[in-house]
Amino acid sequence: MKKVIGKHFLWTLLFSLVAVFMMGGKAQAATPTIYTFEDMYQTSVQSYSEMDVTSDKVADTVKIQFTAGEEYSRTLKIYINDKQVFTQKRVPDPTWNVQLIRLKNGKVFFDISSTIVSDDACIHRLYAYKSGKLKKVYDFQKYYAKYATYYTVRVTGVSGNKLKTKVSSMFYLTGAISYDMNLAYKGGKFKRTANQYKVKYTYTTNSWTAGRTIKVYKKAGSKKLAFTLEKGDKVKINKVIYKNNKPYIQVKQREGAGKTGYIPCVKKYADPQYFEEAMFAG
Repeated sequence: MKKVIGKHFLWTLLFSLVAVFMMGGKAQAATPTIYTFEDMYQTSVQSYSEMDVTSDKVADTVKIQFTAGEEYSRTLKIYINDKQVFTQKRVPDPTWNVQLIRLKNGKVFFDISSTIVSDDACIHRLYAYKSGKLKKVYDFQKYYAKYATYYTVRVTGVSGNKLKTKVSSMFYLTGAISYDMNLAYKGGKFKRTANQYKVKYTYTTNSWTAGRTIKVYKKAGSKKLAFTLEKGDKVKINKVIYKNNKPYIQVKQREGAGKTGYIPCVKKYADPQYFEEAMFAG
């Protein structure tokens, strides 16, 4: 059976940086900046007027509006200079995290993530203003979420034209782990800066006990067996590897030869679970 712990205990990461001031209605210099709209749980209207969103060298007014509807529905609306450019309605009981991000090159993006009920059904994308609307430029969930019961990315900072992010993922293989995964904006697109990420945090002492027989391969994506874990064998989890948009977990034996190998992530729960220490939110 899967182990369960509270989701709000697992995911408590919210980050914000304070923007610098503008003068005389002109857009600020292209200083890498994140501005976070607070109190996304409430029905409210918030405004911000210190970034050039439309690329006309003049600071624009961004208004974020949250409205409540019937049957626990809420709607997020975004206005630029009083023109509606984005809407998202979710039900039941949704919450949002909205950030304005400016890179060193002056490009401005909207980081919009939302969940329903108790942090379920996450939608998290980056948007840019184009032709009077906010257009999707990157989807944080699309390629990876099918390998996890819960997968979330927090944009924690910006450096130059790169976004610093922290990933919290409950892979069906391992349960809850976290790691940093940064994105760089180049050639009009956001791309990962690497395909390997050191695991920063797990909900164990990083001594993982196999709960069943597990095949471990020599390389990520390889079919060549490195070794086999039997029930009760222990490993250390070192890294998350992405190859062709599929995640793999790098493990190292804690006993015997101390070999290193790779386990492909799976798309559903297993019973018995792969590792006895795996923790899942309920």
